[in-house]
Amino acid sequence: MQRHAVRWLFLGVSCSFLALSACDGDPAPGTDGGVTTADCSMATTHIEQVVCASNAFLATLTEDQRTSLVSAWTDNVAKTYWSNLPGVTRNGLTWGTLSDESKEAELKLAALVLTPDGYSDMRGAFAADDYLNAQDGGTGGPPPGSDGGTGGPPPGGDGGVGGPPRDGGMGGLVLAYGSDNYVIAFIGTPSTTGNWMLQIGGHHLAYNVTYLNGTGYPTPNHIGAEPKGTFTLNGESYAPLADDGDAMVALYGSLSAEQLDAAYLPGSYSDVVLGPVEFGTGSYSKVVFPAQAGVLVSTLSASQQALVTAAIKKWVGDFAPAIADPLVAAYTSEDAYAHTYVSWAGTKSEGVNVDVNGTYMRIDGPRVWIEVACQGGVVIRDQTHYHTLYRDKQTDYGNQLTP
Repeated sequence: MQRHAVRWLFLGVSCSFLALSACDGDPAPGTDGGVTTADCSMATTHIEQVVCASNAFLATLTEDQRTSLVSAWTDNVAKTYWSNLPGVTRNGLTWGTLSDESKEAELKLAALVLTPDGYSDMRGAFAADDYLNAQDGGTGGPPPGSDGGTGGPPPGGDGGVGGPPRDGGMGGLVLAYGSDNYVIAFIGTPSTTGNWMLQIGGHHLAYNVTYLNGTGYPTPNHIGAEPKGTFTLNGESYAPLADDGDAMVALYGSLSAEQLDAAYLPGSYSDVVLGPVEFGTGSYSKVVFPAQAGVLVSTLSASQQALVTAAIKKWVGDFAPAIADPLVAAYTSEDAYAHTYVSWAGTKSEGVNVDVNGTYMRIDGPRVWIEVACQGGVVIRDQTHYHTLYRDKQTDYGNQLTP
């Protein structure tokens, strides 16, 4: 995650998101010319700060908007409305319908749930969709002759597990690029002691952070990037997944020829295996992790294991330390590495080459599941782009969904 000097896009403020705290005293213009100021000075813990920021965001909304934003905690179907695709059913309010005041409040909330790296990734995903919209001439669809632009695997792939079911039950898939389409939703009422969930998502983005009695669980988490490298929009540079991809490349680049051969997965991988397979079901029954395969991390050298840890941190470390630190400790312990595998798939003669369509990488532990798929571009046709998925086998959705 490259930390470019990205500004708060789409807002009438000049604060750098990397210096967010410097903006806390700035008035936020409301649609009625007023100012909404939340006093969170007494909030000291992570959950207190997040709930205070959530309530500050709620205070900027109309009654109708608040009704649209919040679903009942018991609505398990709502919890599974996330996808890599543009234009599918999602919960909550879209970015384009929010006032400047509400947008600023949402960003402050996101900056508390995420680290600066994670926040940069989120803003990069927003910017990437505006970039695609501009490249595509604002039509919201792929160029003529493309494969449909759904963000799923190309024709002849492995069944499109990177996208929601194609059974007509999504309300119709309408391709629409641009940050105005990204959403925020609450499942349940934000509380320091109760159960609730924050969703921020859209094309190539799904944050599903479940809080149970103040403890945060950040999965399932999807982020993708097209383009996957650095791009410029409105004079600012972005590269939301460049560092993540580099970390995986460094890991696989450290493996010997024998280790790479042992880590190789047969078959083709045109997308991630466990994308939003549970889309709109309200159930976890369709999330079936395959048998572990590849090279056991405990058999790697200390320097190679350090690269595995660094790669894991690129995904888990997108979230605030109160969320991420215990998870990193669990995923990277000696006992966990005795049951964690690294594997890859793709064109053997090319090796682990992220510029080749079909290259796939996976870290698979007792709990942690991270996969990266390199897929042909949908709008930018001459290069690959990333789809990534981070899951926790024990605590996706806070382990609150029935099988």
